[in-house]
Amino acid sequence: MKNEMQIMRLDERQEICWLFANRLTLITLGLVWIGIIAYEFIRGRVPYFFIAMVSVIAFVRLIGFYFYSRRPPSL
Repeated sequence: MKNEMQIMRLDERQEICWLFANRLTLITLGLVWIGIIAYEFIRGRVPYFFIAMVSVIAFVRLIGFYFYSRRPPSL
């Protein structure tokens, strides 16, 4: 199975830039998510959905990490 970097035929420098862009996207999304949670608390409401989704996404990522770390990579 190919990843998006292999499909786009990126060289090593472009792969690093792609990974940095992915990191920036995740950081931005995380800050927006935290902002939404803070905004809901300021308005006096508890954002159960957003708080629950943080835990669910973290759990799915943990399961994915363990799944892929136990299998040898397919080339």
